[in-house]
Amino acid sequence: MKTRIKQLRLEKKLTQQSLAKQLGVNQATVSKLENELTTLDAMLLIRLSCFFHVSTDYVLYLSDQRLSADLLLAENLHHLKKYQHLISLYQKLTPKQQTDCYNFLSSILDDHENR
Repeated sequence: MKTRIKQLRLEKKLTQQSLAKQLGVNQATVSKLENELTTLDAMLLIRLSCFFHVSTDYVLYLSDQRLSADLLLAENLHHLKKYQHLISLYQKLTPKQQTDCYNFLSSILDDHENR
């Protein structure tokens, strides 16, 4: 069964070993899947889809669209709820706490970008 596992793995600059670790399988399993020497079970297909943020159809060459409309909507709703929660927490802070929070987050981003 042809899959896009190798293509997706290389896009993320992952080794077979590092992908295997992320998926909870051994490197030999990833190698066999990429070389079409074994078939992909449903649970591993779902883990791959979630890890790479693509649809299962995309992994299996059944679609050229990385995400289905339903997956995009679900992902956007998840993020929207998370952001709404963060905004509500931020709004409960005093103006001084909001300034401190902003400065703290900015410093974290600056540290990350300078590495």
